Amino acid sequence: MTGKKSQNKNSKNPKKPKKKAEEISEEYSEDDNDDIMDSDLISDREIDEMLENESLGELDEEDDEEFIQKVEEFKKEHSKSKMIKVYDYIGKPKFPDLKKLDSENLKKELRKLIVALDSKNIIVHSHGDPDNAEKYRFITEEIFSEYVEDKKGQHITFVYEDYHPEMDDDEDEEFL
Repeated sequence: MTGKKSQNKNSKNPKKPKKKAEEISEEYSEDDNDDIMDSDLISDREIDEMLENESLGELDEEDDEEFIQKVEEFKKEHSKSKMIKVYDYIGKPKFPDLKKLDSENLKKELRKLIVALDSKNIIVHSHGDPDNAEKYRFITEEIFSEYVEDKKGQHITFVYEDYHPEMDDDEDEEFL
């Protein structure tokens, strides 16, 4: 075997060159496109029906029983939990009254307060931007007296507007 390339003797059909996209599109007539569109619409209808059935919340009995069982487990677990005030949960740290703080000390004490809450995975969030005095007052006077489950590792979030919805309404009016 000198210098000749081996040929596959079993290949009776030579490979056809690949067609370009333009050649392929010319093979289909307008009627073919209509048929393709109709079949797409049918499948869209089927998809819509499936989504509608799913959104109606049709569950089989097995799923329904499993869900009810999970709810019951959740109730049992949380009914046994001891409830404790946030202030006690974070270790009863000493924080001065708001009235005794000037603006510089207020900023420092607010930072300490946020760090103390964060150390126990407690976040106080606001959609708006209340000033530092209002943040400090809200946490020390309202959040400290809230009850939470006495469980380690949980994440707790308080939202200012849940306690003061009028503040959220004021922001909505600004956009109108």
